[in-house]
Amino acid sequence: MVLVRRRNDFGRALVRALKVRGVPVAGLDRLMLAEQLAVQDLMALADVLLLPQDDLTFACLLTSPLGGLTDDSLMDLAIGRSGPLWEALNARSAERPEWQAAWAFFASLLSRVDYVSPHALFAEALGPLGGRARLLARLGPEAAEPVDELLNAALAYGRAHPASLQGFLHWLRRSGAEVKREAEGAGSLVRVMTVHGAKGLQAPLVILPDTTALPPDEPAILWATDPKTKRDVPIWSPRKEIRCWAAQDLRDAAAQRRMQEHNRLLYVALTRAEDRLLVCGWEPRRGLDDSCWYRLIQHGFDALPTESDGESRRYATPQQVPAHMASTPTEASRDVGLPRWVGAAPDWRAAPPSAEPARPERLAPSRPENVEFGPVPAAATPLAARKTSHNRFHRGTLLHALLQYLPDLPNERRAAAARAWLDRPGNGLADGEADALSQEVMAILGHAELAPLFGPRSRAEVPLTGLVNGAVVGGLVDRLAVLDDRVIIADYKTNRRPPARIEDTPVLYLRQMAAYRGVLRKIFPDRAVSCALVWTQASQVVMLPDELLDLPSAGPT
Repeated sequence: MVLVRRRNDFGRALVRALKVRGVPVAGLDRLMLAEQLAVQDLMALADVLLLPQDDLTFACLLTSPLGGLTDDSLMDLAIGRSGPLWEALNARSAERPEWQAAWAFFASLLSRVDYVSPHALFAEALGPLGGRARLLARLGPEAAEPVDELLNAALAYGRAHPASLQGFLHWLRRSGAEVKREAEGAGSLVRVMTVHGAKGLQAPLVILPDTTALPPDEPAILWATDPKTKRDVPIWSPRKEIRCWAAQDLRDAAAQRRMQEHNRLLYVALTRAEDRLLVCGWEPRRGLDDSCWYRLIQHGFDALPTESDGESRRYATPQQVPAHMASTPTEASRDVGLPRWVGAAPDWRAAPPSAEPARPERLAPSRPENVEFGPVPAAATPLAARKTSHNRFHRGTLLHALLQYLPDLPNERRAAAARAWLDRPGNGLADGEADALSQEVMAILGHAELAPLFGPRSRAEVPLTGLVNGAVVGGLVDRLAVLDDRVIIADYKTNRRPPARIEDTPVLYLRQMAAYRGVLRKIFPDRAVSCALVWTQASQVVMLPDELLDLPSAGPT
């Protein structure tokens, strides 16, 4: 880390010098969004889209990475023209390939500037029109973050304001938006940040280059609290010769607080290094003040047994704790870069996105796309009987509802609750049908092998999703019970006639239950999974043996 006192011109010059020398640097920890070169190029694009007659801004756009023209090419286009620069580009675009590319880029956006939002306009310029690739090719990968932040700012503006490009540019220039880089994501790059921003961070090597300056003095106007009115009042504090005692006391108190904070930041700066700390600086014209960091550190060195070679002084202590093997994380961090869709040097062409994973679809054996797996038992037609009391679909719905809600009641209350619910006039059951249906439900609930499935540890309508043999499985299990030694699931088959033999169970039903079983085996690898089909029309329960579910035709693909 390189720690500076303030974000000023020195920090930006330092980052630029490191880049010139090929030192991998992450840049300043905070930066003004509107001051970044990539953002300024995009703002110039927006300005000329709003006012193409602005020749100076249009020339800046043409020589930017977005325009792609060199200075000589711009001069050949601009010198001797009789009208605006953009009209000259339109008239002569066919003469040179770079002029034609620049005009096509500008004209495509000019036709849409009045109809789309600022975010959509910038997204089109950066994506389909290749603006991002050209910006990164000239400015380097560090331009990606400001560009993304500009898109985020345009998106945030669109949520609260009308879609106006001119309004967005005014809002952006007045807002003073900042970009904060996450120090943890810098990897092996050099981090340049303020001492205050480095609190809580450490690095093997820390450099303090800005150690000779002092905090800025208080302005000429000070603020103090009036003891009578308890209001803050301004006190003018000009030259020392005409300064009153009250103003001098305020300045002295402010100077004391300022120096205390100055010394606290020095403590933070000195304690950020894990292995080595390098202190340097430059001597101002007025000389070094004894309160600056350089002098304070120098006085501390005077009390230590240091080594000197005439230009520098060194102080070293033996390693007290075994050094951590940091080579592996460092090497791994170098591989962390921009996302794949951004592209890579030198052309920065966006890579195609990777294929999305398969979307889980609910298992439904009766869907038409499953016809190749064989037929399912025929469903009873609702036209077979017009009366509601003989409607088999209605009967199956009632039975399904009873199987879902009755298990929540104690055993001794289930029969009475079922009969009371079936006797409601809205169910439309004829005499004797409520008794028959209630008995069928109680027979299923009392089935010996399904008793745990309807016990207190069971649940109804359980969503289930997982990956089985490379296929995404999704469905809704009608009944599930997780026991200490096994898991039991049941699926209700309503309005279907059960087959005469278990071996004749439709393949689609076997595939459905095998898929459920495969998901549950991954969730509960130490327990057996038992599967059952409940044919509600005949009130019949069929336990599916594992041998039948293990057949190749039953496995999910």
